[in-house]
Amino acid sequence: MEDDIPHIADLQGATVAILNNRWTSMNIISEQIGIILKEQHGVADVFEKLIPLASAAPQETFDEVEAKAQVAIVGLAN
Repeated sequence: MEDDIPHIADLQGATVAILNNRWTSMNIISEQIGIILKEQHGVADVFEKLIPLASAAPQETFDEVEAKAQVAIVGLAN
């Protein structure tokens, strides 16, 4: 199977987007993930985008994440 997904060797200097579905636990988890990524993996910036609780995020969200981040984490906690 051909893999068209781009890969990065490490997170040093990267910008990471966290997509948060707004459950209380995800708010806590995303904050902790951001701290760990910066302190332990050298991530330059972490930004969070709120996504709908029960439906797909709008295309504008994906466009912004693609333009600004090298890595995205989709958080679906409850």
